[in-house]
Amino acid sequence: MYGVQRSMGRSCVVYNQILVLNAARGYSNVSSVLPKDKHQSVADFYSGKSVFITGSTGFLGKVYLEKILYSCPKLDKVYLLIRDKKGVSADKRVADLFDNPLFKRLKSNNPDFVKKVVLVPGDLRLPNLGLSPSDEQTLIDKVSVVYHAGATVRFHEPLPVAININYEATKKMLDLTKQMKNIEAFVYVSTAYAQGATKVLVETTYPAPAKVEDVYKFMEEHGHDDLEVKKFIGSHFSTYAFSKSLSESYIAKNHGNVPTVIIRPSAVTSMKDGPVKGWLDNWFGASGILFYINEGVIRVMHGDGNHTIDFIPVDYVSNLSIISALRAKESNEVQVYNCTTTSDNPLNWDTIYKQIKNEKKMTGKNKFPYVSTTYVNSKLALHLGTFFLQISPALLADLWLKIKRKDPKYVKIVSQAIAVRNAYDYFTSNTFIMRSDRTRQLHASLSPEDREQFQCDPTQINWPEYLKVNMNGIYKYLKPPKVM
Repeated sequence: MYGVQRSMGRSCVVYNQILVLNAARGYSNVSSVLPKDKHQSVADFYSGKSVFITGSTGFLGKVYLEKILYSCPKLDKVYLLIRDKKGVSADKRVADLFDNPLFKRLKSNNPDFVKKVVLVPGDLRLPNLGLSPSDEQTLIDKVSVVYHAGATVRFHEPLPVAININYEATKKMLDLTKQMKNIEAFVYVSTAYAQGATKVLVETTYPAPAKVEDVYKFMEEHGHDDLEVKKFIGSHFSTYAFSKSLSESYIAKNHGNVPTVIIRPSAVTSMKDGPVKGWLDNWFGASGILFYINEGVIRVMHGDGNHTIDFIPVDYVSNLSIISALRAKESNEVQVYNCTTTSDNPLNWDTIYKQIKNEKKMTGKNKFPYVSTTYVNSKLALHLGTFFLQISPALLADLWLKIKRKDPKYVKIVSQAIAVRNAYDYFTSNTFIMRSDRTRQLHASLSPEDREQFQCDPTQINWPEYLKVNMNGIYKYLKPPKVM
């Protein structure tokens, strides 16, 4: 361990049924969980405390790190679990991290912030997280808040890999946290899509998707057989969601006396407010499909334009993660916060499409003549529409390029767009209601100053304005696919 400065109608019925079930479990009303009296400020809560972060080089982790260092200047230390990756040392990864434009505000306001950041070499995949004995003891002695966002977020990671990184590592993190002498909060980042076929998601824990022993037995026999894995995970759309669900249930049963919070973000999108509006750094999630719709490449999609899609700005997730630690000790139960929009500020695909079509002049970058997307409900219609509306025009366009002795490109572009669209099929062909009552009440319990500084109330998102910010961010901060 060493200082970074060294190297830099039906859904409502279902929802009511769930409320009845939760009442029987002692979860009748979120307002009973959150006290109404005034509390210390967020900055005061973190003053003098140290935070241990996993996933700090990821999209969400970067935003959390910048925000907590900027808004909680009296924080003692921030310990970052960092591993070497693809020949790049942990030192270099952290130095590159702070070269990101996201940290410009922090550097300007507090050039010495790096003195608070401590690099901890380790790896979620290794026994004991790959920690040295001395580093482990330092964390046990010094840390008050653990923020566990480290994970593999690839939807279809091989099941053994997803279980190792997302489930086993979470067990190890919780075991370490239980030893910490001054622990005040273990904040675990899950996903709002962890509960499979659950169409109305409330802010409580759910049963495990399978017995752990059955999972390991299955992996021994069929762990790398994609078809068998798909059958085994059932209603969970991916190994990612399945492993997160398994982790949630483990935490609920085994957190012991550790004050514990689970944050469930939906589809995380670009930064809404500060420090860099529209900032994002990867093509995961919704960025790809929005890009290809905007480019006029995706002409047919499986689903319904009236289906809701739950987007949430990355700064909302970060802000909620930070403020949730303040209330962690106020209940012996795991406190769950859905960082979602569908129940309080719904957005549907048709609204997105119309916004993109109306704002097309904003970019003027599409390689196809116009934006046009049709929604179909059957797979047969999807396949036929894909062939006639996407593949056939691309073949003809490439033929014309060959005649002109130019390199063909349109089939490659369309093929890539189809792959992105298919990966997002679960989100376009389903609709969910994700309650965020507890999240809104937590935010409302803050002082006016903290409510403004740590915005995470979904009702405050103006979709037309934000969708434009998000699309601008995609073009400004992400490199277009090579074939474009």
